[in-house]
Amino acid sequence: MGLKNTLFMNCAEATAVVEKKRDGKLSLMERFGVWLHLVYCRLCKAFFDQSAILDQSYHHLAQRIDDGKQSYPLDSSRKEKMKAALQEEMEK
Repeated sequence: MGLKNTLFMNCAEATAVVEKKRDGKLSLMERFGVWLHLVYCRLCKAFFDQSAILDQSYHHLAQRIDDGKQSYPLDSSRKEKMKAALQEEMEK
């Protein structure tokens, strides 16, 4: 992306940068470009806010699972269905 495209992102580019933020740090220009876009685009601002809430929720749930405070056991019939589906895919 050039300087103009980085600063004046369209909604698709802003969304992609917000998703990229999950994987790592953004450059200063990307952060500024997203901030500038969010100033005038309330739909992307809502997406950004909801994405942050989901990220926090996922992180909190993952932490609880990692700490052994929560587990999600499967019943035996569901396990068998999953095994059968995996086996079927492996045989293809």
